[in-house]
Amino acid sequence: MMEYLQGPYVFVLISLLVVCALFYIRYRLINMKKDNYIVIGNGQTIGKRDEQEDSFSTVENEKGIMAVLADGMGGYTNGKVSSSIAVNTFIEEFSNSYSIYPIEDFFRNVSRISNRAILDKSKGSRSGTTLVSVIVTDEMLYWASIGDSAIALFRNGEVMNLNKKHIFESELEQQYISGKISEEQMLNNPMKKRITSYLGAEVLKDIEICEKPIKLKRGDKVILCSDGVYNSITEIEMETIMAERIKPYEVAEEIIEMIKAKNFPKQDNATIVILEVCQ
Repeated sequence: MMEYLQGPYVFVLISLLVVCALFYIRYRLINMKKDNYIVIGNGQTIGKRDEQEDSFSTVENEKGIMAVLADGMGGYTNGKVSSSIAVNTFIEEFSNSYSIYPIEDFFRNVSRISNRAILDKSKGSRSGTTLVSVIVTDEMLYWASIGDSAIALFRNGEVMNLNKKHIFESELEQQYISGKISEEQMLNNPMKKRITSYLGAEVLKDIEICEKPIKLKRGDKVILCSDGVYNSITEIEMETIMAERIKPYEVAEEIIEMIKAKNFPKQDNATIVILEVCQ
């Protein structure tokens, strides 16, 4: 058998392997160039809180771009630790995984890994965090959400919310629609803002993952933010700033400065990450 792999046969085989390798490298370089069209900006303020419990991070590699934002739950212990664990776990898994496909399974698996890591760290004490994450690869946007942080897409002058909030208010709305409770009961329930799904729970209830990816266009801005942002500025204010022809970090800075200027007495931590498609 070995005699057939000698001489010209070996040369042909090596040549084919080299050609395949070059095609693969070219493919990855093209896709990296596409992903490099994404420009990222971020901003953050501690608000009136004693500690900054929001965490965020972004990473870019040959697989694409990932952005993650987590809001540690202030009513629990170690909110900052929980949000940091969640963000770091997502970034590490994205960086170290050989493949992220299928992306839905990747999001689901890393959410469970994060949940277990937070539980192990908390050692029985109540600890938790919300989390939103996006992946941009081959000009497509994928996302996942747990809790009440927000993912939105700014396109053609409008902010479109992509995820649902895992809060009791959503369940109350369904009860109202089905006729089980009155409108007054829905609006006046004191627990309506309670988060119903979060990382750090003994049972991770809900992980919302996009049903299908979104094809990104030039000028799109992908927004990740904590509730300290969307509870402090209006949608019109957000759209007005997003429409300005300035860099993403300037947009984020302007939003944070607007929140600071409002000087709400109970201002929560506020964090925003913006990914803009520039070409």
